[in-house]
Amino acid sequence: MRWSVEDGEDPQAALFPPPTGEVVERRPGRGSFRGMEFLHVRARTIINTLASSPLPFRHTINAYRGCSHACTYCFARPSHEWLDLDIDTGFERQVVVKINAVERLRAELAPRRWTGDAIAMGTNTDPYQRCEGIYGLTKGLIQVLPRPGRSTQASTPPRTFVGR
Repeated sequence: MRWSVEDGEDPQAALFPPPTGEVVERRPGRGSFRGMEFLHVRARTIINTLASSPLPFRHTINAYRGCSHACTYCFARPSHEWLDLDIDTGFERQVVVKINAVERLRAELAPRRWTGDAIAMGTNTDPYQRCEGIYGLTKGLIQVLPRPGRSTQASTPPRTFVGR
């Protein structure tokens, strides 16, 4: 499994930064997650800073890579290829889980370190995909993020956010 982007110019590299950790554990899915695999990584950083972006934000957080929703139209599938994972069924069956995401966010948002720029969540995969019910990373991140002067936005299909 490759955990770094090859050299070369890729216009999507700013939107899909390479992962920052090593796989520390592979967990097979059980029950309703049968047929899936969760790749636990310890991220060195959780806030990605985009070098350039046509979007109204420069910082992103993605606690997961890959997505169990299996939307055929998903623009993020190619990001799995950078990990040497399959972009078709592998994208929905192999989910990278940044198990220390909340811990890293607390450290990176320390008062003297963070300038207060907007942070977007779910720019690579849905932050409220099914495994969120197991890991609770998005919930933990959202509990850390709200502070006066700090703007946060999350991209998720409306049906996944109701009741959260």
